[in-house]
Amino acid sequence: MNTGDLLAELLIAHGIDVVFGMTGGQGYALNDALHRRGPRARHVMVRDERSSAYAADAWARVSGRIGVCDAAFGVGALKLASGVAEAYNSSIPVLAILSNGPREWLLWAERGCTAQGVEQLRPFEPITKRVFQATTQSSIPAAVRHLIHVATSGRPGPVVLDIPADVFAAECAEGALDLSGRAENARVPSSRPHPDPDAIGAAAGRLETALRPVVIAGGGVAISGAAAALHEVANVWQLPVGTTIAGKGVFAETDPLGIGVVGGQYGEECANRAVAETDLVFLVGMKSSQQVTSAWTIPGRHQRVLHLDVDPTEVGKIFTTEVGIVADARSGLSALAAAAPARRPDRAAWLHRIQTLKADWQTELAAESQPLGPRVRPQYLMAELNKRLRPGDLVVSDASFAIGWIASFLDVARAGQRFIFPRGFASMGFGLPAAIGARFAQPSGKCLLVAGDGGITYAIGELSTLVKYGLDVVVVVLNNGCLGYSKFGEKLRYSGDYQSVDFPATDFATIARGFGCEGIAVTSPSAVPDALERAFKAGGPVLLDVRVDEWQTPELQLRKQLGAVHARSG
Repeated sequence: MNTGDLLAELLIAHGIDVVFGMTGGQGYALNDALHRRGPRARHVMVRDERSSAYAADAWARVSGRIGVCDAAFGVGALKLASGVAEAYNSSIPVLAILSNGPREWLLWAERGCTAQGVEQLRPFEPITKRVFQATTQSSIPAAVRHLIHVATSGRPGPVVLDIPADVFAAECAEGALDLSGRAENARVPSSRPHPDPDAIGAAAGRLETALRPVVIAGGGVAISGAAAALHEVANVWQLPVGTTIAGKGVFAETDPLGIGVVGGQYGEECANRAVAETDLVFLVGMKSSQQVTSAWTIPGRHQRVLHLDVDPTEVGKIFTTEVGIVADARSGLSALAAAAPARRPDRAAWLHRIQTLKADWQTELAAESQPLGPRVRPQYLMAELNKRLRPGDLVVSDASFAIGWIASFLDVARAGQRFIFPRGFASMGFGLPAAIGARFAQPSGKCLLVAGDGGITYAIGELSTLVKYGLDVVVVVLNNGCLGYSKFGEKLRYSGDYQSVDFPATDFATIARGFGCEGIAVTSPSAVPDALERAFKAGGPVLLDVRVDEWQTPELQLRKQLGAVHARSG
């Protein structure tokens, strides 16, 4: 056995059956070992190291287990860093296995004195929970068990195991090392800290006296698998529930208590209006990020705040908090449900107001979601997608405007549906590899990816990965011929010459066919229904190249600013 065999057995012992990576010489021992253990485990080849981290991230989000990726010495390792940063900011457990030069080369790694040489560990220190270099083969089993524990416990996050090439190639006798592992330790969360009963009592008291309370549920609720507990709390306490973008999917937006996505950037007006009118905001599993809180202005000083989070450093970090509950989201919410009064609080007036806000917003969305103009409006496209998506389907987004179109215009019909966004690092190119990872974690149902023409080109080579593994993914490219977010900024704040934001006309349908996917060009609103019908019936990868109106945006502030510009010019 070599070190690749040891790693393969350790991963299998922890219930991990897939590793995403780009094959490299130093770490090929792991690739080979996984292939020899099929079907118990496999190595999935992607076309870029960044993609391996994004795929492992999405696999972890959908499977509820730690995702694993690998990368080769030097350039491969550093390209992995952007994906690891996404996982770190989004609190996703990922084990990144890096190969390095031989130990005797490490002295000369600076500035490429060795082939591909670079100090590759320091860049990972601020974007991981732990970095460990295994300079002996005997240290690897304990290191793998420890790193998996670190990644999945407390607030989850990525970890790095770095293995020099000579350690990777080293042989050992079968049975010489302890290769045991527990699959439970690789699940997230691997433990569920319970709340302080006094904190639960104090929070219950605040909820009982609040007149217009609102819950904002973040990505921590999804990571904890706490959708059912959130639904119970909302019902027994009669609490309207909004989500962050990362939390989208944990509460049904069609539920009378669902108010949609909160946030000044890609939020929904009904959710933002409800939060503005509330007297108590209950933050659950969220880090009070800039976008959700409109640059930390919401909740306001006049509003009372409760905060439940597994990470004590997040509780009260931004806002003055009356009651902080440090616990796993599911444990904390279950305790709050149990502490509810025998009779539901009477919030009839507040819930009536919520229904009015939702109805007004739905009227606005319906007006926008019509097949108007010669080009396809993304709002109309999302409305047509809503008709075809089922509660068990996966929805993956790339960065930029795609996030907003999904957040505001696609409905969550059932709590627990998986929506996967690159909100931690806003990584362009996240979407296609994330769809690959999500599909390996959940082969059933459909998998929809929505990406802009800017984002999809970062990882366009991964279309061949879809074909190689026969992955049934519907890729929708919003082709507006530009970097939409940047073009709006040019128009509203700069000279408006658009020199660095527009693209030459690109035929993504033909490109997709070149990679072996089915490619469909959609050039008018009338073509949308039939194209979607064909794509959703396809049994393999299909790409829809949808030519959309470049002056449509899902961002609330940009919409208002653009309207003001048009009013002045009119």
